[in-house]
Parts: sequence; structure tokens; C-alpha cells
Amino acid sequence: MRLFIEPNDILMFRDGKPFSGGDDHFARGTFPPQPSTVYGALRSHILSIARTEYDKFASDYDSIPEHVKKEVGTPAENGCLTIRQFAVAKKEDGCIQQYFPMPRDIAKEKGKENDSLYVLKPDDKLHGKIMTDLPAGLQHVWFPSENALESVTGFLSQAEMSVYLSGRTPDKWTENKRLYETEERTGVRKNRTKRSVETGGLYSVEYYRLNVNVGFTVEVEGTQLLPPESGILRLGGDNRTAFYTKAAWNGIPAEVIKKKISETGRFKIVLTTPAIFTNGWIPGGIDSNTRNGFLNGLEVKLISACIGKPIGIGGFDLVKGRPKDMKKAVPAGSVYYFELNGSSVDELFNGIWLKSISDEKVREGFGLSLIGGY
Repeated sequence: MRLFIEPNDILMFRDGKPFSGGDDHFARGTFPPQPSTVYGALRSHILSIARTEYDKFASDYDSIPEHVKKEVGTPAENGCLTIRQFAVAKKEDGCIQQYFPMPRDIAKEKGKENDSLYVLKPDDKLHGKIMTDLPAGLQHVWFPSENALESVTGFLSQAEMSVYLSGRTPDKWTENKRLYETEERTGVRKNRTKRSVETGGLYSVEYYRLNVNVGFTVEVEGTQLLPPESGILRLGGDNRTAFYTKAAWNGIPAEVIKKKISETGRFKIVLTTPAIFTNGWIPGGIDSNTRNGFLNGLEVKLISACIGKPIGIGGFDLVKGRPKDMKKAVPAGSVYYFELNGSSVDELFNGIWLKSISDEKVREGFGLSLIGGY
């Protein structure tokens, strides 16, 4: 089931850092939100429709009908509800255009705006010539230029991402302000007993105001209880709401990408959502010493990686009434470069294209991946 979710007002998507007004003075947000935020919203929405006695989910979940429990799970574990796609999107000329987090191997000339983009690639020529903290055996990712380069902030539209994945360089990107603006709002912590404000309880929170026709595309499976046409759900913090409708959108054409990979035998994986790996930055199926291993059952060799700083994945557990355990994740937009060992390109796409490579929280939409050639 494919959905388009549009906010009814501003939205609040907190980063993973615990916050209670007054203990800290500024609550930072993150955009796009983690897929677990949308997963939790859909899960709660299904539960509120199928089981109106919402509070009993925590205190007496054995009384929840099996068909409901099968989809939403229990307070301890998820059900079969699964997110298969998640992206920022915009309605344009009657169609839905997806926007993906900027791949980390795209750069521009430092200090210049609206400049040409450059795509970095692994290159063994730098081996022994420079020293970095890159683990031994991995090739450095670079672009030959006499000018200083810097990373690019923003998004690639579906069309731009298609160009990038086919091994070419996109000629433009989408700045954040074309999709959303941030707003800071000030609040004050109150003493509920005295019904007065608390000293030192002043704080600010970062909100997101999405531009007109901007929302999120979500593809979910494993649900028969979610109203298929439309509905209103709570999304993010501060009890904000969003409206969802059944939607359709075109996918990224894969044939050109397959042809590129067939020519080189090499491919890269671009994370469209954060991934949680048991071994830190490297996927759990890859041996960190030999760099050989398996991804979703496919034998591969890791050549290099271009990843961002780890982010915290947390949140608040409404059932248990406390913050969730914090986990470190590789951010969306991170890129891993591989050689394909033995498998065909079609098997590669069947195993990884729009699939999760995360070691944890797979059903919640973490680690969703696209494949590109280089």
C-alpha cells in the first residue's frame, strides 16, 4: 500500500537526544524524520482504529485480538507491519516526485553556491600517499581537482537521483528551503501541582513547516487494518497531525543502472534511510578484516565507503512512558562501494534494490537502499 502523507500544520521531529523542557534550553530536530517516527504513527493509528481501548495495549495486551496483534505486535516487539519505502515527496503537475537525502559522495566547490556538482569515486592511486583514518585496505574516495571541495546539503529529486545512480553527475540539486523551513518556538516548563512556571524552565523547540504540496511517500505492507483510502494520524511530537491518502508514483528506472554495473562489475549502495549495524559503520555481514562477506545473501567485497557522522536513534516509548534506548546509526545518504562476487546483476537488484540492509529495525524502515553504478 502506497501513501502520501501531508502535514496539517508544522511538525516536530526530534533528534535522538533525550529532552525535557528546562533541563536543556534548545531541542533540536531532524529532517527528514526517522522512518521509525512514521512507523510508530501508522502503528498507533491502526491500533486506535482496530482497538478503541488504546490504554489496554500496555496493561492487558493479551486481550487484543490476534489479527490486530499480528499487525501491530506487542509492547515488546513489532508485528508484520513493514515500511518498504520512505522519502520526502512533492506533488508537482499532478504527479508525485520523491526527494532523497543527498549522497555523501557528491561535492561542490567550497564556498560557491549553485555551482557544478562532482561525484567522488574510490581510487587506489592515493594508496600510501596520504594518511587518513580510513581503515586499512579501503580505497580513498576523491575527485581530482585543484580547488577545495565540500559536501552538499540538500536533496536529489527522483530524476536527479536516477542520473546519479546511472554513473553520471547530476547537474543540480534541491536546496532544503525548496521543501521546508524551520521555525523555533519558545515554551516554558510548568509545575503541574502549583500550576505555575518553573524557574529556569524556559526552552526553545525546532519545528518544521513543509512547503505547499510537500509531504512524505510511504509504502507499507503487512496490513489489512489500515484504512486504504485516507485518514488522519498523529505524526511526530507535540500531538501534531497529518493527512494521508492512497497514492501512486513512478519508480527510478533500473535498466540503465543495471547496464552500468554489468560493464564494470562494481556497484554502490546508497542509504535512503539510516541503518543500524551491529558492527558500527560496517554492515554486519561484512568481515571488517577481509572486507568480504554477504549482504542479503549476496557475496560481495567492500571497496570503500563514504559515510556521515553517526546519528542517535531514540524516541519516546508511549507504552512504557520513558525514552527508548539510544542506538547509533549510519545516516541516510551514506554510500558503500562494492565488487560483485559471483551473483548476477538481476540477483543483486532482487536482493538489495529498495530493500533494507540494516541489522536492526528492518520492519521500521531502517537501511532502505538504492543501487548505483560507478
